[in-house]
Amino acid sequence: MTAPVLAVHGLTRRFGGVTAVDDLDLAVQPGEVLGVIGPNGAGKSTLVGLVCGALSPSAGTISLAGDDITRLDAAHRARLGIGRTHQIPRPFARMTVLENLMLAASAAGAPGGRHRSRDRRADCLRILHRTGLSDVADQAAGRLTLLRRKRLELARAMALKPRLLMLDEIGAGLVESETRELVDLIRQLRQECESMLLIEHVMEVITACCDRTAVLDFGRLIAIGSTKDVLADPAVAAVYLGTAAVDHAGAAPAAEAGRIVEAHQDAGSGLGMAAVDISDRTVRSLVDVGGERDGGPLLTVEDLTVDYGGLRALRGVQLTVGHGETVTLLGANGAGKTTFAHALAGALPLAAGRIRFDGRDITGLRPDRVTALGLAQCLEGRRIFGSLTVEENLVLGAGTAAAPARRERLDAVYSIFPILAQLRRHSGVAMSGGQQQMLAIGRALMSAPRLLVLDEISLGLAPIAVDRLYQALSAIQASGVAMVLVEQNIARGLSLAQRAYVLSRGEVALAGTPDEVSRNPALAALYVGEAADR
Repeated sequence: MTAPVLAVHGLTRRFGGVTAVDDLDLAVQPGEVLGVIGPNGAGKSTLVGLVCGALSPSAGTISLAGDDITRLDAAHRARLGIGRTHQIPRPFARMTVLENLMLAASAAGAPGGRHRSRDRRADCLRILHRTGLSDVADQAAGRLTLLRRKRLELARAMALKPRLLMLDEIGAGLVESETRELVDLIRQLRQECESMLLIEHVMEVITACCDRTAVLDFGRLIAIGSTKDVLADPAVAAVYLGTAAVDHAGAAPAAEAGRIVEAHQDAGSGLGMAAVDISDRTVRSLVDVGGERDGGPLLTVEDLTVDYGGLRALRGVQLTVGHGETVTLLGANGAGKTTFAHALAGALPLAAGRIRFDGRDITGLRPDRVTALGLAQCLEGRRIFGSLTVEENLVLGAGTAAAPARRERLDAVYSIFPILAQLRRHSGVAMSGGQQQMLAIGRALMSAPRLLVLDEISLGLAPIAVDRLYQALSAIQASGVAMVLVEQNIARGLSLAQRAYVLSRGEVALAGTPDEVSRNPALAALYVGEAADR
């Protein structure tokens, strides 16, 4: 029998206490385009890094056409025929398109004389023709549109003459007409390489290009088969919607038939946790409810448009948050949720639109000035200072607050997260992932915010740790602080919300109460494509 072009057996990668890829068995057959999908944090990008050699596995093997390449470095794997694209194309902006391609091609072949250089140039010109870039061969790559940058990214990968071409989120940031052009190109390039591994969140690309599709969740393979069957599987939809039955070891096997868990109807009781028992006075010490309320919303976002790394990540987003209100921002991986959170924080410039906080225009303000006004952020990635203790990390969040206020806020944070009090003298990173996330939330609360923005706080955590975090959020919500909860998991996100918005390709696709959003038949399709609706 012909060996698979790519085969991984028992592949595992751990980052500290988090297992990003967990005992994975997967094979890509000759002539096949295999799609890999899964919610944010499922392990897709880690898989790409392991296969191309950018990451080393904690366990398991990787084979290319029957040969073990587990210990080979990335450059060696590229020469053997593993090519890849990146989600955000970063060509050498001042070099021409052809020069970018020639540089990539030089990594694939042995150095040679003038004859070899002529051959390489001819090969590159042919690839530019195949990828629709001949007319810009002599143009600086930095002047290309996003779609043409994507084409150049494909061309650079094809210059390696790959046996296996891995496309990592190549559809990200494109509008529908551009996505259709990209799909046509991928289909044409099937003849140029032996097999493809297509990691993607744009389901239109998956359904149009892939023979089979594999689904990852918590780093484990939960489904694989024909793309049509996989996307129509209620268990797959449940994983995306956050309604799958997940055990506390992190496994996410079968889910009950695609039913959206209506956790929002009981304000968190579906988490199986009792409310945090803390005094009103303690919680109020964390919340600045000062300022005049004129009846208008606390936060108003108008026509927010953001370009990020050449991508149009957000397009005309409009959103409001009332005083003391919890709003959930939902959407599949790549929908623009994290970009939205960064834009609110002042960490990204706006291409268009305005942001108003408590009646004041904060568009373009520096992140420190945004925080000083009472808009606190707990961004994805936790960003704990490892050289500082838990308590020192928390104190940083209080800024210039006077000592009595700082002490009162510390006591309040310790009431909500008792484990932080126990570990107050330990290093901020010498804790589990869940404890670090508690520390990140606690540090944001130390600024006594009027609005708390929480970005994917459940990412990479075991379900029991997420339960505890959401229990704490329920207590924070009861204190009167407004929250924007950026979530991919629908059941979690709706459990606390008064209103919800769903992003798709950087635009608001759905908005309403949790009940209206959860019952909308378009919701599942926004996560796993139209197959989920049939």
